[in-house]
Amino acid sequence: MPLPPIKFLLVGFDGLRPDMITPELMPRLHRHSQEGVTFRNHRSTFPTETYVNLPSLVTGSTPSRHGMIANYYLDPNVDPREPFKGNSVTRIEKAQRAYDGRLFDAESLGEILQRAGRRMAVVSTNSAGSVRLKHHQVFDHGHLSMSCHTPETSYPRNEVAKIVSKLGTLAPKSIPDMEGVTYASDVFLDHLCPGDLPDLTILWYGEPDLTYHTFGVGSRESQQVLRHVDAEFGRVLDWWHASDQREALQIVVVSDHGHVTQKTKVATGDLLRDAGFEVGDHLEDGADLALIAGYGGSIRVRDKDPDLIRSIGQALMETDTCGMVFSAGRNEVEGIVPGSFSKQLVMVDHARSPDIYYILRTADEPNEHGYVGTCFYESGLSVGAGIHGGLHPKELHSVGQASGSLFDDAKNLEAHTGIVDIAPTILHGLGIPAPQTMEGRVLREAFANGAIEPPGSVPETFETGAGPYQQVLHRTRIGGSCYLDGGLRSA
Repeated sequence: MPLPPIKFLLVGFDGLRPDMITPELMPRLHRHSQEGVTFRNHRSTFPTETYVNLPSLVTGSTPSRHGMIANYYLDPNVDPREPFKGNSVTRIEKAQRAYDGRLFDAESLGEILQRAGRRMAVVSTNSAGSVRLKHHQVFDHGHLSMSCHTPETSYPRNEVAKIVSKLGTLAPKSIPDMEGVTYASDVFLDHLCPGDLPDLTILWYGEPDLTYHTFGVGSRESQQVLRHVDAEFGRVLDWWHASDQREALQIVVVSDHGHVTQKTKVATGDLLRDAGFEVGDHLEDGADLALIAGYGGSIRVRDKDPDLIRSIGQALMETDTCGMVFSAGRNEVEGIVPGSFSKQLVMVDHARSPDIYYILRTADEPNEHGYVGTCFYESGLSVGAGIHGGLHPKELHSVGQASGSLFDDAKNLEAHTGIVDIAPTILHGLGIPAPQTMEGRVLREAFANGAIEPPGSVPETFETGAGPYQQVLHRTRIGGSCYLDGGLRSA
């Protein structure tokens, strides 16, 4: 009797730090991680933001290649006044039109599977835009794209109507989003599983990210939602173990980034105005710079004036709150702003990227719940809330696991891996060639009976600075792949 075809379930826990996977908080995921392969040095891309890392996940490429260079960014080719916002389907579709249908400059899993005659489904509880970014070509295929909280942005319409008829609709989202997590599990278990499962299903829980942002990493509420999302994942595992799909279905578990804790609020726009610059939201009315402020912020400069770029970068470095600064490359390491790193060094040197990226200063101190990582911040969130977008190791270190008949049992892999490696590894398991736009590597060392060791790891440390301002960046190379380990202002 022929074996059933290999299929994949990719489960995402948005914002989950690996150090939260404990027997007390997440017993099912913790036990599951011990049964398959755990990637112990799994890395996100920079910026460590959801709407950057989800495209990296589904394209297997860095922002330099796929072009989604921040959660929010200003691109005059789309709109000279209004920024792109990754949480908005309306803004995504507007950008899609402006980019002649190529929101990503790299092929995504949905496109690749469609071309190969395979099927894919996305079921997700985070923002409607986030769901769309997991498979942005929803009008060109019959794949399910189910935004649990906004079925009106979901496709195909007839399948979404069947789901709503069976499961109803969700009440307005509350935090923690317990109902959304349960609903997503129900869509997978009650709608997809009774039929012929797609070749790839992405089941994405928007927690614990939402609760971290509201109540903080380690808070009572975050512990509560971790236990709940773990129990819902446990329902999926119970079905898997009892199902006739047990040998065919492979389960890959990831998160898109970690979190640090907001400690001290700043106003970067005011600091730059005090330094003599005209600061705006865009450049159409003569401002020197358009600022998208945040813990990880970006600046677009009038006429891309190199002297003005250098002056603004220098002014940032002179503030005590500024951590790291990146600008267009003067060489492979240094940016055109003296003391800055090149954007190329952190793989964000795309045509859409701003003239300056900056990250506010971080520290390794614990928050009130004992979780390491704090930062200066600029957001509407409260002191003590979780945040991400920078280069602190706790943001870059993300979850990576793989289980099933294709993968080794009870194996911890210390070699670096990354979110860009997931798509090529899944395609390899499905027997589909990866396109040239994929920069990630196939994680052959995770497969059963392979006994394959990855190429040797090469750690890299880069330093630059100007006067009293100094910064350092750590990376690791494995073959042609590069993984970010962390960076900070060192003086």
